[in-house]
Amino acid sequence: MVYLLLTILTTSLLFILFRWYSALKINIFQTIVWNYVTCSLTGLIHQMNILSIPLYSKHMDTILWASIMGCGFLPSFFIIGTSTRIAGMTPTTMANKLSMIIPVIFALIFGFATFSLIKVLAIALGILSIFIITRHNKDNNRLTSHSLLPWIVFITGGLLDLALMYLNKHIVTAESTGLFSIHVFVSAAICGLISLSIILLLKKGSFEWKAILSGILLGIPNYFSVYFLLKTLDYYHHDGSFVFPSLNLSIILVSAMASVLFFREKLSKSVILGLLIACSSIVLLYFSKSEW
Repeated sequence: MVYLLLTILTTSLLFILFRWYSALKINIFQTIVWNYVTCSLTGLIHQMNILSIPLYSKHMDTILWASIMGCGFLPSFFIIGTSTRIAGMTPTTMANKLSMIIPVIFALIFGFATFSLIKVLAIALGILSIFIITRHNKDNNRLTSHSLLPWIVFITGGLLDLALMYLNKHIVTAESTGLFSIHVFVSAAICGLISLSIILLLKKGSFEWKAILSGILLGIPNYFSVYFLLKTLDYYHHDGSFVFPSLNLSIILVSAMASVLFFREKLSKSVILGLLIACSSIVLLYFSKSEW
């Protein structure tokens, strides 16, 4: 339970920082690149005591798959930032949270999780809560004219969650969890630095020093969000039908509270109703874990 709470807190912080950076008009791509450099360094420091040549030799398959997956982290994170700026925060958040449908359905169909009516009801309530929360932006012109971006967020987010769940069950072990989390970020950082170098050499953009600081602030919680997620999946026996809905819906609640406390936003009646339904969904998911 502690790992789940830590995953919720660190992941929620990422969305809060993205919102803050958008308001400050900081270059999102450069921030994401330095974020992954920071993630890599944080991972190396955090896991320094377990790194050894025998460990690398024993888990080369983990390193390979982590490197492949890391290449997908960079564009996925950038798409979220771009969609937040162009399509808007609400449709992007909705698409990102609804991406839980992909790993949950996969977990239920292929037997990674036991089927129960309570879980189905909880997932349905969760999806309903997200629709209600985002419904007040249905007339937003930006959503109409840039509707493709949220769908890309939905697909990439769901596929990455699915890949993470599959690799954590079949490739990553308790011993190699640290290696996996480190090399996912190292791979993303290398891809990002190469891309940034090409952009600067071709003079398609200018270097922003403040993106380094914003990347550092984003990178530390980003590293631990993945590390704690792997620990959470392992603790709950890879039950994606419980972990991903609980995680995503809880992030909505934490983000809503942060919006009120830090950004002084007023919650509409539809948002409050959606939050109450989301709470009901989380409670049902918590009790459903006894049916594993």
